[in-house]
Amino acid sequence: MSVMSLFNKNRKKENYKHEEKDESVKALYDECADDSVDNVIEVKRTMGKRGRVIVAVAVAVIAVGLSISYMRYSAVKTYDGFDVVKSVETSGDNIADYFVFAGNVLKVTKDGASYIDETGTVKWDVSYAMKMPKAEVCGDYAIVADMNGKDVYIFTTEGEVSRQTLSYDIANVDIAQQGVYCLVLIGEDGSYISEYDKDSKKIYEKKASIDKDGYPLDIDISNDGVKLIVSYLRVNGVKTETVLAAYNFGSVGQNKNADRLMDSYTIEDSLYPTVKFIDNDTIACFGDKDIRLYTMVEEPKEKTVIDLEGREMQGVFYNSTCVGYIALADSGSGSKYKIYTYGSNGSQKSVVSYSDSYDKIYAAQDEIIVVGDMDCSIFRLNGSTKFKYSFPKKLVNVVPDANKEEYVVISESETQIIALK
Repeated sequence: MSVMSLFNKNRKKENYKHEEKDESVKALYDECADDSVDNVIEVKRTMGKRGRVIVAVAVAVIAVGLSISYMRYSAVKTYDGFDVVKSVETSGDNIADYFVFAGNVLKVTKDGASYIDETGTVKWDVSYAMKMPKAEVCGDYAIVADMNGKDVYIFTTEGEVSRQTLSYDIANVDIAQQGVYCLVLIGEDGSYISEYDKDSKKIYEKKASIDKDGYPLDIDISNDGVKLIVSYLRVNGVKTETVLAAYNFGSVGQNKNADRLMDSYTIEDSLYPTVKFIDNDTIACFGDKDIRLYTMVEEPKEKTVIDLEGREMQGVFYNSTCVGYIALADSGSGSKYKIYTYGSNGSQKSVVSYSDSYDKIYAAQDEIIVVGDMDCSIFRLNGSTKFKYSFPKKLVNVVPDANKEEYVVISESETQIIALK
């Protein structure tokens, strides 16, 4: 047999095998095709546990990113308009003052005090007759006293709690969050620093000698009513000096000495007309040359000194996280005023230029409000402008409402609640 014949024979065998395989596959396919549809298994792609975790993480990352972006936008957004939520005509408000009180507004005049909620409704109204009313608020308590007079009233958000008429003229007042209040009284032979509970029962009294202690320029009581800071002006020969005295009316102070004086600091050739507990354990003393910060859990300790660098403060502001002041700007700076804000540790947070009218400045929870004539500007603590507007009427005050983007705008003839937009 030839080689070619052998090759052809083997190729026929291979072709035969392939034909057998093809017929087997065809038979198997036909058998499957004849099966009932009930035997067909449908396979679906599903997300496993790992996939679900990946999607959840991705959604969380996106949500955090959007939240951060919104917070950054909110921290610099400037509102250039507003909607009037409510408007109420008022009269005689040119001699009234307004204070943020427990989320609403305390209105104080020579004829009485009233508490106004966020809708403009008067919740209570108490009448009195004062020549020079001064008010302070803390938490749910407020005090109104007649400066150089003898009457004092204590209020809560529910109305009057107590009142009393003193034997001496009132020179200064302050109140704590549980209703404990402190008065500086001017007697014939010196001054008295007296503390009372909310029912006007005397807790403590100290007589201050002009020669020894000096004249009390300002006082402030801690939120818990236990600690007191007093700024005394004292004449030492031909020089004047300020004595910053810290008292503790708790058990620590009682064990210290009869006056409960924990410590004092004497600063020569300086005047400190304003002292404040910006929180329960931090004191800010605003002077003509610097701002001094102290911590006082039980006893005072100097924290830091902020140098004014020769600037003359036109007004001061503070809250639990910051202190600051407004001063005339340097010539050629392009603005009339500069507003300096510092953290409670003394670090500078911002410097803002301001050129509109200025009558009063104060710090709310996380912003600074400046009011003057018909102008109002609201700055965030980071220095960005939140709101700037010139109203058609002379402003008495602008105070934040319970809603973060709403404010109570008080003019001489109208009170409006506005929502920024």
